[in-house]
Amino acid sequence: MQPPVDIVIRQILDYFGTCPRCGYAAEASATIRTFADGHRETGITATCGLPCGWSGPTPLTTMTGVHAGAGA
Repeated sequence: MQPPVDIVIRQILDYFGTCPRCGYAAEASATIRTFADGHRETGITATCGLPCGWSGPTPLTTMTGVHAGAGA
């Protein structure tokens, strides 16, 4: 697979998830990779709001919209 031609990172402002390590509220961002053929891949990464150090891929869990309550 060829490398992406464009990468955009967007903060998910209405993310509603918690850190699996300490239970504190987590923050999330979406990484959108666009390839030369127009194909797009999106990955969601969450990070603990406290300094416990956890971060990792996560399902999209938002308070509003299509994904409201998903993964909860």
